[in-house]
Amino acid sequence: MRGKRRVALATCACATCAVMLLAACSPQLASTGAQEEGNADDGKVYVDGKIGSKIGYESDGRLIDHIDQLPQIYSHAEEEERNAELNQPSTYTDRNGFEIQPVPADPKGYNMTWLDGEQRGCLSCHETLEDAQMNQPTYHRLIIMGYPVEQGVQNCLMCHDTWQPNANKLKDNIHQTHMNNELFDDMGGNCMSCHHINDDGDFVLWDVAKYDLYKGYNLVDAEESGATLSYDQDTITPLENQFYKTIKSEPSEWTNDDTNIDPSVYENWTISIEGDVANPITMTLPELKEKFGTKTAVLKNHCNVNGTGQGTIYQAEVTGIPLKDVIEFCQPTDGANGYTPKGYDGFGNLMPMEYLDENALIVLEVNGETLRPSQGYPAAIWVGGGAAGAEFPKYVSSITISTEDDADKLWTHPRHGTNVKPSVTPDPKVVFYPNAGVLNYPTNVVLNDQVGKEITFEGYADSYTEPITRVEYSLDGGKTWLTMETPNTDVDRWVYWRMNFTPQEAGSYHLKIRAFSQAADGTEHAPTYTTDYQFTVR
Repeated sequence: MRGKRRVALATCACATCAVMLLAACSPQLASTGAQEEGNADDGKVYVDGKIGSKIGYESDGRLIDHIDQLPQIYSHAEEEERNAELNQPSTYTDRNGFEIQPVPADPKGYNMTWLDGEQRGCLSCHETLEDAQMNQPTYHRLIIMGYPVEQGVQNCLMCHDTWQPNANKLKDNIHQTHMNNELFDDMGGNCMSCHHINDDGDFVLWDVAKYDLYKGYNLVDAEESGATLSYDQDTITPLENQFYKTIKSEPSEWTNDDTNIDPSVYENWTISIEGDVANPITMTLPELKEKFGTKTAVLKNHCNVNGTGQGTIYQAEVTGIPLKDVIEFCQPTDGANGYTPKGYDGFGNLMPMEYLDENALIVLEVNGETLRPSQGYPAAIWVGGGAAGAEFPKYVSSITISTEDDADKLWTHPRHGTNVKPSVTPDPKVVFYPNAGVLNYPTNVVLNDQVGKEITFEGYADSYTEPITRVEYSLDGGKTWLTMETPNTDVDRWVYWRMNFTPQEAGSYHLKIRAFSQAADGTEHAPTYTTDYQFTVR
């Protein structure tokens, strides 16, 4: 709200005008004694202790008897132009060096004056949501983006309200920590700092609703946009752009310093295969590598809690020991149907044995280099078949084979991006896939000197085990759409798309993106939520 340092584009004097007016009309003001008409020491005009006309309209007699004054004192055009000039949106530079303008400018200053856009949403208070997580009084696992994108509340929703239905609900945590917080009070926080009230009277998150409320966007019809679309499934994420997620325990120096890889950790690291097997083993990584060899595959890593349009995803070329071969060597007992890989910290999930396809690997290298400590050195589990991130535990030290009589104990959710029992059909309202987002620029980015010049936006579309069938884009608020068909896609890999667009006017643009996938029964799976993305061109 009022805590972030910004660079003002113009002096802003009227952003809190409406709030001041409402405050001045409270009963408390009248009880302090009437002020004389015309006393404007505080910038207001009082009549019997209440705010009167600021533009000089006659204060005595019937209002209707003085409408002849309006042509001289009441000019819409001048008022709106002045308001817009005084309420130009501001910008700031994000941690990746991009100029950011969260609120689009509009001819009347509506977004700043009436919507109070700069004083609402998570990042009006917090520098980043990563900071907000680290500032909590109890330990919270962290997601830190590798691509230069902004982490939004969509990730919080996915984790607390979708993927982990038994976890602490976001609404409980956030309301209590904000409404009873001195910092929130000092910054002028209230319910509308985080919410918008929709037409049904429901309080919805401002950061989710705002793009459809802002005015002043340059609207471009799909057929007239001149945009071109393309995609591939081969694009590899550079190491420095791979997201980081903390493990269950606290970060340690040896797990977080990617510049210091100790070879002895690899040489002495052991993995045990135990449980319902006839031939349990404990072997070092060099022994496993020598006995079973290695295989290389290109796989996506799509985090389970990747919210709508978020960037918690990447694709890499991984080399590792074939996990299926290792487990078959251990001779699982008849009926064994589950396996649980765990890291040294005890984190791991019970998965169906059917997930052990030819691309299930004990990963030792990523993109031709030794697996980095932040990504699980010396060994991490990666699985193909469209698996989500919960099947990718880091620092793996044991794999337990089990026989489960209750299928609901087998975590099939990583294949679907939501934590639900196999016997339960997920509620569409809490399913955040198929998903798509921009990866090479953060939302609200300012692109200077780009009018009439081609801009390339790059991003992903993915739906875990469901192949992406098409991706659609709109630059006019969803009225018209550009469609890119993506037939016969491989679920082991993401769809990496590119959109080339040449803006013909300066100003802000609202890009909507939605992906579609094919469900297991052959029907089309449409997204529950559409990605909203804003950029400003100068």
